[in-house]
Amino acid sequence: MSKIVTMLKKHLIFIVFLSVYAIVNLFFLNIHPGSIYNEPERFGEGISTYGSRDAALYSKMAWQLINEGVYGYEHGPDAQGSNAYVTYGQPFYLTAIFKTAELFNTNHLMLYRLANMFLSLGIAILIYTISYKLFSNRWISNIAAILYMSHIAPLHYFRAALTEIPSMFLLLLSILFFIVALRRKDWKWHVAFGIIASLMLMFRATPAPMLLFGWFIVVARYGWKDGIKTGFIWCIGPLLVMAPWVARNLIQFGEAYLFSSHAGGPLLAGANPFNFQPHSELMAGASEAGMTQEEYAQHLIAEGFSTNFPLWFSWFTVGKTFWLFFDQNMNPDGLGPYAQTFTDFWKGFFKWQNILLVFTGLISAFLCRKHKPVLFLSVLILIYIVSSNIFLAIPRYGLLVMPILTIIAAYGLVTFVGFLTGKWRTRKMNETIS
Repeated sequence: MSKIVTMLKKHLIFIVFLSVYAIVNLFFLNIHPGSIYNEPERFGEGISTYGSRDAALYSKMAWQLINEGVYGYEHGPDAQGSNAYVTYGQPFYLTAIFKTAELFNTNHLMLYRLANMFLSLGIAILIYTISYKLFSNRWISNIAAILYMSHIAPLHYFRAALTEIPSMFLLLLSILFFIVALRRKDWKWHVAFGIIASLMLMFRATPAPMLLFGWFIVVARYGWKDGIKTGFIWCIGPLLVMAPWVARNLIQFGEAYLFSSHAGGPLLAGANPFNFQPHSELMAGASEAGMTQEEYAQHLIAEGFSTNFPLWFSWFTVGKTFWLFFDQNMNPDGLGPYAQTFTDFWKGFFKWQNILLVFTGLISAFLCRKHKPVLFLSVLILIYIVSSNIFLAIPRYGLLVMPILTIIAAYGLVTFVGFLTGKWRTRKMNETIS
């Protein structure tokens, strides 16, 4: 009993905020305002409750798997049958939830929202845990978790059948297992890391280059010989999780798609500096040129960089990076649906909270780069931004690295306050990931 009391006292601030956050989640679950996607002629009546076009498509895939045993992602009004447009993570996640709802005769919409809500609470716990493991400072852990829990996007997206919440949870779980595996040098933890990271990539493929950076950290820590051994241990995960997907695509389509087979669409959507041109015109241009979307996108990018380098360079760097975290009015993703619901105070709060989080996180990443844990986390964000900026960049896609930004921002804020007060102990901030 005394150990439990000691633990509760140690984590009291976080437990209080987490409890409040759970209540706020339940409040949002009860009122569930926000945008809807309504296209009954394509999806059927009632599908709008899933929240967006992509969410409706994921949900349709899940029902199709349950009722027809066909894995297919509708990509146009006339698409039929099985295809390989998206990886199986989100469709299988929803299928499991919907099937469970059927078994227990409960509401499938409410069940996946509850599942996402618990994952979102888990994200806050993981942010708190990772922060403390890296910096051994309770202030950083609490502030990082609070920055996540006070952001509007998770409160909005845990009720949509999209990949955001599961992807963030699996990314943070991968980071936690990586830290533990690196410190313990235990092959079982490395196997678990490989499996979790592979599952994450089945939800969202963009973080794949992060694994290569993780391996470089292992090599730097263990040396080449043990680093190569660890890399092979990691391969157990992809063999178990990703190889069946690749084999299925090879058998079904004659192509061993590792992730998805429709990168041409996002690539073309991203070949549009500052979204000056309507997407319909890009599609028409590809058709007139007799090219696929991917071919036409590559043509536009090559031509753009050769004829107007400043415009296209700024778009693929600063422009798309801005679009990953803000809309055109500097608002965070997820706030728009509540324009008629929130008071001006709350709209202003969520807007400036996101601005503080993003700019404090990015500035801290640069100024505090000499501290290894901050440097490693910053590289992960940089890798994700570069990978994302190749394709379509929208604020929803930037949410994946928001939890990492909260950790870096919390570190920067605590360091800054400590610097001002003269009470910051430098030796504590020299903790390394190893």
